[in-house]
Amino acid sequence: MKDAQRGLSIGGIQGHNRRAILAALQDMGACSRKELSVATGLDQATVTRAIAPLLGDGVVEEVGLVRGERGRRSINLSFSGSGRYILCLRLQRRSFSIGVFSLRGDILESTEFPIAREFAAKMTFSEISATLDGHIAKLKRVDGIGVAVPGPFLERDERVILMTESPQWQRFDLVPELRSRYPDVPVHSTHDAKAAALTEWRHHARAYGSRVMLYLSAGQGIGSALVVDGHVHRGAQGLAGELGHTSISVDGDLCKCGNRGCLELFTSRISLLRAIRERASGFGGTRLTPCCDFSQVLDAYEDGDGLAVEEVHRVARYLAQGITNCINFANPDLVVIGDEYAGFGPRFLDQIKAHVKSAVLPSIYGAVEIELSQQCEDTVLRGTYLDVLAQTYLGTPREEPARIVAQAAG
Repeated sequence: MKDAQRGLSIGGIQGHNRRAILAALQDMGACSRKELSVATGLDQATVTRAIAPLLGDGVVEEVGLVRGERGRRSINLSFSGSGRYILCLRLQRRSFSIGVFSLRGDILESTEFPIAREFAAKMTFSEISATLDGHIAKLKRVDGIGVAVPGPFLERDERVILMTESPQWQRFDLVPELRSRYPDVPVHSTHDAKAAALTEWRHHARAYGSRVMLYLSAGQGIGSALVVDGHVHRGAQGLAGELGHTSISVDGDLCKCGNRGCLELFTSRISLLRAIRERASGFGGTRLTPCCDFSQVLDAYEDGDGLAVEEVHRVARYLAQGITNCINFANPDLVVIGDEYAGFGPRFLDQIKAHVKSAVLPSIYGAVEIELSQQCEDTVLRGTYLDVLAQTYLGTPREEPARIVAQAAG
């Protein structure tokens, strides 16, 4: 049968083989050509031919000899640990972080920078650009820049439509501005909770055997993501997972999204600190003050401070209600709570689990595991790296943003 009749050109077949090999290499880590052959179903000669240009381009490298069957030694392969890099930017309401990753996934540098309340988006963008410029000048080759932002974020349009407490970003096109500033480097964007969910899936949920994982990002804001059989569910416009803007009180305060009683109004770090600061002066026996910060609240909660315990457990009850709603709607078998609130530890988790247990049917509660994230690194930065790597090398590019399609058509 001719290649044209198969629907793949020779170049297409080779590209498909390379993507399959790279996907297996990321999945397995350092491994031999024979192991790649077994994992992909390709014969070893095909693997060797497909690997050659990847070695020449510095995408893959040989990482030493290992002893195989019958004492034979083979050379292991892995994604390159130097020469090619991915830069990742995480934007939050009060800070931004930038991480430098090798293609292999080693994080070479990660720094967080505060954002002053009075800073306009353009001023912060100047700081972001200066930091990225410094990294790009030092690195041999940057294969992509990944950008993770809080939601609601329309991935289809690459537009932040709401960032509570930081409205300046709703009027500033961060991703297109980065793309304009770095025209020679591909720029990819994603929602921060979806990025973190990728990390949790790869490093925990997959080994657990989860089919449907709900990741809840609880910190400066409240975000979430569903991962179904290894794929992040994005929705029609990339907006899926906005648990923070689902209502838990239809008669509650008006949220800036237009809804009433949104979960984020009750549970974000900003609202928790506001509640504690307002009560600190009149609450007997607390060491917290009207000027306390989040790290002081974490320490006070761990030490059993009455005000900290009361307010943190109030947040746990509200979060449990949001998780309950999602369990009843999406039926996850694993719920992972990450970001800053994971620092509250087992007692906080026990509060959430107790409230969820009382709110769902026993057979449903028995089939879902609720955990705190055990990741020690920034899961958003790590997930942003995974997202860029997948779109660049593993053959899983997402649909082009609407504005890029429109520009191409014009």
